[in-house]
Amino acid sequence: MSERKAHSTTDAPAPLPVFSQVIESNGFLFTSGQIGATPDGKLVEGTIADRTAQALKNLDSVLKAAGSGLEHAVKLTVFITDYSQFATMNAAYLQAMPSPAPARSCIGVRELPYGTDVEIEAVAVIPGSGKRDAKL
Repeated sequence: MSERKAHSTTDAPAPLPVFSQVIESNGFLFTSGQIGATPDGKLVEGTIADRTAQALKNLDSVLKAAGSGLEHAVKLTVFITDYSQFATMNAAYLQAMPSPAPARSCIGVRELPYGTDVEIEAVAVIPGSGKRDAKL
């Protein structure tokens, strides 16, 4: 059985008590979904682009706390409540992503926590773990 280790940071909103911000397993990091909220838990006002940027900032903080970062992400999943906002979300997403961007899925959902319109989760490698380089 592989070793699992939880990590956390105060630079992103705290997870609910039943969740871990990120779990490390076999050189990979698996995050819980991050929303566009500030570290004190307040949802960012403005557009879906503003909340997407904050969600990605939160993801980067969570990954950095575990020894990685968005630049080592290999797969992201984006959940949005209104597909008519895809282009706006995508523009903010592309501004934050390294090149080449990680693989990604975008899933339309009916509802997200705290009434937000976007949530993003990631799988990343830990540099030096011997796992595939995310930039290949």
